[in-house]
This record gives sequence, C-alpha cells and structure tokens, in this order.
Amino acid sequence: MHSRLLPPSLALLLTACASVPNTSSHAPRVTPPARLDAAAANDAAITGTDRWWTAWGDPALDALIEKSLEVNADIRAAKAHVAAARALVTVAESALYPTVAANGTAWASQSDAGLDDKWQAMLPSLSGNSGSGYLVGLGATWEADLFGGSHADAEMARALSESAARTADAVRLMVAADVVENYQQLQGLRRRLAVLDRSEATAGRLVDYAAARQRTGAATAADVTRARNGLEALRASRPALTSLIDARRRRLAVLAGDLPEQAPAMIASATFETPGAPTGQLPSDILARRPDVAARSWLVNARAARLKSLKADLLPRFAIHFLGQNGHIELGGLPGYGGTGGLVGLSASMPLFNAGRLQARVKAGDAELEAALANYDQAMLSALEEVESAYGFRTGLDERLAGLIRTSDMARRRADQLAILYDAGRTQLGDVLQARLDALSDEDKMEQTRIAQGTATVQLYRALGGGW
Repeated sequence: MHSRLLPPSLALLLTACASVPNTSSHAPRVTPPARLDAAAANDAAITGTDRWWTAWGDPALDALIEKSLEVNADIRAAKAHVAAARALVTVAESALYPTVAANGTAWASQSDAGLDDKWQAMLPSLSGNSGSGYLVGLGATWEADLFGGSHADAEMARALSESAARTADAVRLMVAADVVENYQQLQGLRRRLAVLDRSEATAGRLVDYAAARQRTGAATAADVTRARNGLEALRASRPALTSLIDARRRRLAVLAGDLPEQAPAMIASATFETPGAPTGQLPSDILARRPDVAARSWLVNARAARLKSLKADLLPRFAIHFLGQNGHIELGGLPGYGGTGGLVGLSASMPLFNAGRLQARVKAGDAELEAALANYDQAMLSALEEVESAYGFRTGLDERLAGLIRTSDMARRRADQLAILYDAGRTQLGDVLQARLDALSDEDKMEQTRIAQGTATVQLYRALGGGW
C-alpha cells in the first residue's frame, strides 16, 4: 500500500505563508592598523618557531615545558572539550542523512480457557485459544533540507569545534608562558640570593671592622650600631626572597602536573639569558596568530550559522518516509495469514501559530550574533593593546637595565679604586667595604630589573600569540 504524495502546489503555498523577521547586517567594526606604533616592531623581522620558548636557550626549560604541555590538567581539560565539540559535529551532520531503523517482534500464546457450550457449538475450532506470529520491518525517514537549516546546524557545530580547538591553543600558550615566566623568575631570584650572600659576608666584615676600631677608640658605638643595622637589614630580606623562590618552585611543579610538595630543587642555569624582543610584527599577522582572537572569530561564524538555522525553522519542512514490513500470524483454529507491505510518503509541516516563539528566537539569535561580533572586535582591540603595551614595557626595562649596568660598573670601579688606595695606606678598610656594599646593592637592583625584563618578554611573546 502506498500513500499519495503531496502536490507541489502545497509546498509553494506553505513557502509563501512563511514570514521571516528582518535582521540587521553584521560585520566587524575594527580594522587592524597597517603597522604598530612600537618602533621595535618595525625593524627587520627575525625567524620564529612554534617552540618560541627555545629562544631562551635553556635545555632544562625546554624539558619542563614539554612535560607541562603533556600532562598539565588545564591542557587535558581543553583537549577533552575539543574532542566533545568534534563529536557534536558528527551529531549535527547526521541530520543531513536518512535515519534508518529495523524492528521486529515475535510471539506465541496458549490458553486453556474455552468458549461456553453455546459458542463452542457454533465455533468448535476455537475451543482452545493459541496463536503465534512474527513481524519484521525496516523504516527510513529523510528530511529534505531545502532551506539549509540542517546544513546551518552542521556549520555551527564545525565552527564551535574550531573555536574549541583555538581555545585549547590559547591554553597551551598560557601554560607555556606561565612556565617560562616562573622559570626565569626563579633564575633571577637565585642570582639575587647569591648577591645577598655576598652582601651579608661583606656587611659582616664591616661590623667586625667597626667593632675592632671601637676597641681601639677610633670608632664610636654608634658606628658599630650602624654597621650592625645594615647587616640585620640584609638578613631580614632573606626570608622573603627564599619564600618567593619556594613559591616559584611549587608553581612549576603544579604546571608540570606534580604535587606542590614535589617541587624540584632550585634549578641553577649558567646559560639562561633573556632573549631580545621579537621584531618585524605586522598587526594583521598578530591577529591571525592569536588563538583567542581566532576563537572569537569562529564563535562569530557559529552565531551566524545559528541565526540561519533559526530562520529556517520558520519555513516549511519536508520529509520522505518509507516503511516496509513482512510478517505472518497464526491463530488456533483459523488459517494463518501474512505477507509483505510497504508505505512511502511525503510529509510537510509549516508553523502557523506559536505565539511569536520562533520569531523571538530569530531576534535573539540576531542579538547573539551582534554580541559575538562585539566580543570579536574587543578581542582584536585587546590583542593590539597588549602587544603595544608589552613592547613599551620591554623597551622601558631595556633602557632602565642599560642605565643600571652603567651605574653598577661605576660602583664596582669605585670599590676597586678604593681597594687600591687602601693597599697604599691612603684610605680605610671601612670605606672599601661600604663601597663594596653599595656596588652589591646596585647589582641587586640590576637583577631585579632583569627579572622584570624577562617577565615583560614573556608577556610580549604571549601577546604576539607565541611563535611564528
């Protein structure tokens, strides 16, 4: 048995009845500049790499980052989100194909209940109730995507999958940057601790010298107290410094998937140096490389596809159905019967009244797309701001470090000159020791600036989207 197909005129009529609300046109409002303001960004470009952290030239750092990228919990979670998003792509794309289902059933029954004498005389063959049978079938349904709703759903799922993948890239970038930042700070704190050791030793000598001069009457108790105050001030700075070192070690352990208590020993690297600022970056290249900006761009595509799908819900839906069955039934006392049957049909549906629900969903989808575009614009603006600021911080710290290096060199030369004068008997040992302490203080300021410079460099690489 076959059903009669709907006439084409009905499809045209349903389409004509559809009412799709007007929606605004959408486009990003931010146009990237042709160049960056930072002067360093417009020099000759240097060759980059996806493994951008190798610019620090430290094998121990490379190994730590590779381990962190493999086992870090945030990265594992991001990978799982990507896997889930890709699975949903298959779910969405399945709507483009027919749905086929097989079904079957079989039964047998037996009953001792019989008819009463009157009916048994009329139907003696039914005095014992028994029966058996089976029924198997195959059904299929396919909805013709005439207005692109299902294709839009699949497109949205693919865009969300790409957005999740770019978000995972952003997490990888953040983890790698976090490792480099804490590692370089650990190295800087280690250097500061070495400077503190030398400063305490020099201050101790100054205290001993002042005490010896007091015993000979050449110095007062105030001179000794001043020297001891300087030594105690240096000693008081040690706990804070060691606490910072321990905090960096624990952070590196957690980033590498270990317990904080399993923090590695303080890694001393003799070759660790902050690389120069990367140059030759164009705004368009930066925005294309930034994973967070790319994720926002894919979300715009997803919202645009969703809006198309919501509009398609207002239009007619057509589906083709097929049902084929084969079966046989036997009842006690009656001849068995069975056979094969099939049904092919075309269905159509058109929303006529839903209290404005579908139109409201279209308007909501239109607003969501506009919000996604605004977020994309903001992501581009923030990315460009971060790059400009990071270049500015790095340039300022480069200049400060250059000045401190000159100051430290002069302080060391002064201490050396006083030592020569002391050997010639033309000055006192206290002057030499105080000059050494002043030089060590300048060296500590220089190391602090190096730490800040390294942090600014990591922020710059992160702002640039990693390697290239």
